[in-house]
This record gives sequence, structure tokens and C-alpha cells, in this order.
Amino acid sequence: MLIKAKITEDLLMQKTTKQYLQQHYCTLEHLLKTCDLSETEFFAYIDAQCLPKHSYEWQERSAVSSFLGKHEWVEETILYYHPRHVLLLHDLITWHRYMVFEDIAKAVEEDFKVHYIAKAKELDAFSDVLSEYVDKKGEMKQAALEEFLDGEWRSYLEGIYGLCTNEPTAENIATKEMMWRRIRLITADGSKATLNDQERVLLKQTIQILDGVLTPFAPYERAHSSREKWINAVIVKYF
Repeated sequence: MLIKAKITEDLLMQKTTKQYLQQHYCTLEHLLKTCDLSETEFFAYIDAQCLPKHSYEWQERSAVSSFLGKHEWVEETILYYHPRHVLLLHDLITWHRYMVFEDIAKAVEEDFKVHYIAKAKELDAFSDVLSEYVDKKGEMKQAALEEFLDGEWRSYLEGIYGLCTNEPTAENIATKEMMWRRIRLITADGSKATLNDQERVLLKQTIQILDGVLTPFAPYERAHSSREKWINAVIVKYF
């Protein structure tokens, strides 16, 4: 009975996860057809660091085993990308008529960083969660800040933010990162037993902002997601 229950649970998780991916993401096949690209042309933009990688990889596997051993093989692999890739690709295809990949990559990276910083300033992040990147005179520590932004850009290109933000723009990514850091700061990484009234008000505002940019996450991820740890669990503990 335990084995049967586990199989039923696994099948349900498989079904709900696939439904989630099909509802919120698009396949490589869809992108190629929609944007009239070959696989080679598409992955050229990925390899040139002009476009983020996939956020999910779905694999159908089969296996057989006996006392002589076990063999496992992949029957199908589906790459899932955020739907925003369609818009990004249309822009990149247009730019590539006039620009080489290297120049496009520099332009999109610079645009990402400019918008990221603008949003961080709008959220007043340099007064608290990014204060380490500002000196005593209020001037930006450009070298350290650039290193931080490089890390955010790499995460974006890896498809990570296509997984956790509902719309992986520089503004939403900055919002996600700043609000996550602010929640950790207010609660001392969740170690504070209680909060004062001012902290509770700020925490509530921060959670609402973070909630607005996060995805629901795929069913198999939810128990360990940032939404569960830094929104759901925090609400239970402090409100």
C-alpha cells in the first residue's frame, strides 16, 4: 500500500508540474516557430550571452533493471523558457541586422544594469540592504557595485530569474532581490522572536512588494521556494 500511495503521489506531482510549465512557460519548439528561427540561430543568441537560458528542463525517462544490472535512458527532453523570450527575440533579431553579437550583448547587459540600479534607488535600497555599496559621502563604490551587478546579470542569463519572477525584467529582478534582502534584514534572517510595530509595518509592506513579483513556483519546488521561506513562513511567524 505504501508503494502504491507513493506512485500515486508521484504521478500527481508529475501531472501538476507539467500543467504548471505548460501554463506559464513556452517550449523551445514554440519559440523557434513563433520567431521563425532554426535551433542553430536561436542558440547563437544564448551562446553570445544576449538571451537567458531555459528555466526548466523536462525529461521523460525509462529504466529497466534485473539482477544483472540496470539501464536508464532519456526518451524526451523539453526545454521551457519564459514567454518574455518572444519579445526579447524579436528585438534581438532586429538588432542583429545592424549589430554583431558582441555589441548586442554589451548593449543588453548595460541596459539591464542601468534599469536594475534605477529600481534599487527607487526602492531606497542603498539606505539599508545595499548600504555596503555606498561610502560615507554617499558615493557609489563602483567596483564593488559592478561586481554585484555582474552576478545578477549571470543569474539572469542562467534563466534563474525566469523561474522565480513572474516577469523577468531588470526592474522585477531588482525588486525581488531588494525585498528579499530587506525581509532578511528586518527579521535578522528570521531569528527575531518578535518585531516592534514599526518593523511589522515595514515588513508587511516589503512582503506585499515581493509577493507582487514572485511566481507561484512549480509544485515540486514550492516547499523549498523563496516564497515559502520569506513570505509564507514569515507571515505565520510575525503576523
